Amino acid sequence: MKTQPAAESTPSESPSLIYGKNPVLEALQSGIAVQKIYLQHGQHGQRKREIVRLARRRHVPISEVDAGRMRELAGNVAHQGVVALVSPVRLLELEALIAAAFEASQTPCLVFADGIEDPQNLGAMIRSAEVLGAGGLIFLARKASPITTAVVKASAGAIWHLPLCRVTSPAHALTLLKEAGFWVYGADGRAKEPLWAMDFARPVVLAVGSEGKGLSHSLRKHCDALFAIPQVGRTESLNASVAAGIALYEALRQRNHPND
Repeated sequence: MKTQPAAESTPSESPSLIYGKNPVLEALQSGIAVQKIYLQHGQHGQRKREIVRLARRRHVPISEVDAGRMRELAGNVAHQGVVALVSPVRLLELEALIAAAFEASQTPCLVFADGIEDPQNLGAMIRSAEVLGAGGLIFLARKASPITTAVVKASAGAIWHLPLCRVTSPAHALTLLKEAGFWVYGADGRAKEPLWAMDFARPVVLAVGSEGKGLSHSLRKHCDALFAIPQVGRTESLNASVAAGIALYEALRQRNHPND
């Protein structure tokens, strides 16, 4: 399999704020360029001490601020008294993402997030993808949530460890992915084939649409196969990030236990 040389990654946003003790700890541990940390007066506990220790080791300045200043920085969110100014999340060009995926695995599994507009959903999907061994996540430049502090928060730090790629044309992106050797499987509640009928012991792109609209027409027509996750309850559909997590677990199971 031949791919073009890895392209330079590009910033996704201007420098942004992340909040919450665990996401800030993950950022410090990952090597991401944390520019400054704000701690609310009166913060105590093991995680606060660990944040201070890592920040000092990496020569990251720390400012202790009052509750009013913290509200100015983070708004009305559950910031847990910790806010960090970080360099923007880095996004890979698609060719670079493909190359990195094949470098990490002979049978990589990528996630294509199609029209996921809710930042909590996108962040949770990134978290599931990283935890369950996906080689990266692709999302759309339009009709999708940008990488915001809410996405970072919902990813619980996974965003620093999972390669990300933003594309403008699903059709062009999927054409490149297929040329590189990927099969494209789309999650569709109306599909006749169940999830476990898909062959994940090969390079795969797992396409998941929003729970409201599902997969877009332009993406659906490029899928090699569509699958459904069988349901027995009365709820109409699964949350998109939950559906992605279930499918990713099946992909992980097949790759680790191909004869089961």
